[in-house]
Amino acid sequence: MRVVIFVALLLIEIDSLMANECYDVVIIGCGSSGIGAAVELISHSNMSLLIIEARDRVGGRAYTDQNSLDFPFDIGAEWIHEYDSNNPLYQLHEKLKTELDTDEYIQLFDTERIACFDTTNGSMIDSQIALQAQETVNKLFTKYFDGVDVSVDDVIRDEFDRLDQNQHKRLVKAILISMEEIFAADLDQLSAKQYLQEPGWSLKDESENNLVLKRGYGRFLQRIADHYQLPIILNTIVTQIDTRTSSDIVQISTSNGQKITAKYVIITIPLGCLKQQTIVFQPPLPKWKLDAIKQFGFGNTDKIIVQFDRVFWNTNWTIIYLVDAPFPFALCNTNKRTLSFMIGGRSAVAMENQKDEAIITQILNNLQQVFTQEKFHVEHYIISRWTQEKFSLGSYSYFNLNSTVQTMEMLAKECAENRLFWAGEHTSQGASVHTAFATGQRAAHKILVHHSQ
Repeated sequence: MRVVIFVALLLIEIDSLMANECYDVVIIGCGSSGIGAAVELISHSNMSLLIIEARDRVGGRAYTDQNSLDFPFDIGAEWIHEYDSNNPLYQLHEKLKTELDTDEYIQLFDTERIACFDTTNGSMIDSQIALQAQETVNKLFTKYFDGVDVSVDDVIRDEFDRLDQNQHKRLVKAILISMEEIFAADLDQLSAKQYLQEPGWSLKDESENNLVLKRGYGRFLQRIADHYQLPIILNTIVTQIDTRTSSDIVQISTSNGQKITAKYVIITIPLGCLKQQTIVFQPPLPKWKLDAIKQFGFGNTDKIIVQFDRVFWNTNWTIIYLVDAPFPFALCNTNKRTLSFMIGGRSAVAMENQKDEAIITQILNNLQQVFTQEKFHVEHYIISRWTQEKFSLGSYSYFNLNSTVQTMEMLAKECAENRLFWAGEHTSQGASVHTAFATGQRAAHKILVHHSQ
């Protein structure tokens, strides 16, 4: 009984301190961008700081599940893209890695490590047809476009339709579906003006300098937070941000009745939450900010991670395509005995409304169609449903029709007389964890400059 009373009094004391103290900076959200902002502020100032996180963990959409499989596995982001000295996470990873970290590069779209199967007859597709299909996709997706904005599908549809109705075309379709996973949106939702202006892009570009984090991306972000001893309160949902009460103070209200004040606030919540107005702003955000939030695309990519009792595929493979299957694209992880089926756009949203058993049964049926001589069974599985995750409401952003770099710049632009600052993957090109981290650094730097004036 005394312990309960002591804990209750301690919580009251913490609430009282937060109510009485005015922080220099409060960061809403402890995903990659929130952590990036906090690290920048701690490294370059003595400003008082608090991070408020709605979940019971840090990392946001970089989440490492440590309980469902035999190994830690990332439900969201899984590897560091563009891992080199220009990446803001590079130095931190080099600094914090230990002998337990056996991270390694992965070349996903190496043509010699991709296996393609036809589920209609169970055959493995000839390597020359597979190579031709990948070259066709590269050609379709590098058609230069600079006119009045239409969708990527509008630009490539005629050429795709002219392809002969054969195995080659059906494999091209499967690869295009995998592209929708990469962009988290269907091709008819993607802006041709934004995505088809760089001839020379190819699927292989997605392979270069990708560092797989064996212990998990979410755990890596947790290590960064621990290393810098970031001041984080978890399980705290922000409901309102009010800039009316004072010309130089922001009041933050939470669902448990807390009132927290700050001179500056950095908002890093996902664009999906901004679209659904999960936080009420008083006064309302300016029209230009609301227009940018409404205009920019926010899509979905999901994983169906299936762990088997044994590896029944070639251990050299990195990707398997299953032509005419509902889930045609899988990443191979031999060490963890898993196939991760990736699905994006509307197909991902539709998948989320299916029962687990139906999804796994369909995948197993398709695998049995092509691995007819193999015997295997499922030990565990994880299915992500990011649009149903209330603190994400989707996966990441994309350029939809008529959205531009200027739209993104409006998402990143400070407002409320330089009291509200903005960060997150939707505020910078790349839609990656490391680019989100950099936006947090950028927002923090803006505050440091403004504060010093």
